[in-house]
Amino acid sequence: MTAEHSGEAARKSQPVISRRIRQADSYGIVLGLIVLDYITVSALAGRAWGRVIIIFLLGATFLFALRTSHARGLLQLLAAAYLLISTLVALVSVVAPGAPDISQQVSIAGGLLLIITPVAIVRRVSAHQVVTTESVLGAVCVYLLIGFSFAFIYLAINFFSPASFPFFAGQPHATANDYLFFSYTTLTTVGYGNLVPAGNIGQTFAMLEALFGQIYLVIIVARLVALWGQARTRPELRPPEDMREDTKADTAQQRGDAPAATPAPDVVSHNEKP
Repeated sequence: MTAEHSGEAARKSQPVISRRIRQADSYGIVLGLIVLDYITVSALAGRAWGRVIIIFLLGATFLFALRTSHARGLLQLLAAAYLLISTLVALVSVVAPGAPDISQQVSIAGGLLLIITPVAIVRRVSAHQVVTTESVLGAVCVYLLIGFSFAFIYLAINFFSPASFPFFAGQPHATANDYLFFSYTTLTTVGYGNLVPAGNIGQTFAMLEALFGQIYLVIIVARLVALWGQARTRPELRPPEDMREDTKADTAQQRGDAPAATPAPDVVSHNEKP
C-alpha cells in the first residue's frame, strides 16, 4: 500500500516539476544552475571529462535562462546550437586525443555569448508589474552572470595575447578557476591581491567590472528589494497646481457647471430723478 501511495505521489509530482521548468520566470532554477556551474568549474576544470561536463552545463544554463526569460526565438536557437556543437566538440577532443582540440576556443565563444543572458533577464524582470521573489532572484542571477561573463572576457584576452605576456602578472599558467576567482573578487570589490592583471586592457576591464558591480547592487538590487511585494507604477507627468486649477475651471465652464456670474449692483445716477 505504501509503495502504491509513493508511486502515485511520484506520478503527481512529475507534471508539477515539468510545469515549473517550462513556465517563465523560473529564476530560482537559473540561480541553482549558476551555482552548480561555479562548483563544477572549481572541481573539474583540470580533468578531461570535467571539461565536457563544464561546457554542457554552461550551454544548458545559457539556454534555460534565455527560455525562462522569453528571449527571442533566434537567441534561443543560437543557444541550443551552441549547446549541441560545444558538447560534441568537447566529446571528440576527449574520445579522439589525436584530433585538434578546439574546445577552449568553443568555450570562450560560449562565454562571450553568455553576455546576452543578463540582458535578456533584465528585460524580463523590468516587465514585471509586481516585484515578486522571482524578480529578486532574476536580479541576483544577473549579478552572478556578470561575474561569469567577465571571467570569460579575461580568458579571451589571455587567449589572444602572446604566450610571453600572460593575463596575470607572475601567473603564466592560470586555470579557469583562477579567472572566476579573480572576476568575483573584483565584482564584489574584495580584491585579495594574489591575482593582478599585467596589462592595461586587463586592468581596464577589471575596473569596469568593479564599478558596474557596485552600481548594479546599489541601484537595481536594492530598489527591487525595497519594492518586494509591491506593484510598480510609473508616475504620470502632472502639471503644476495652478495649471490644474485653471484646467478644472475651464472644463466646468464648458459643461455649464460653473456658478453663474454675480450681477453688478444697480447704480443710481446722480442726474437721474427718483
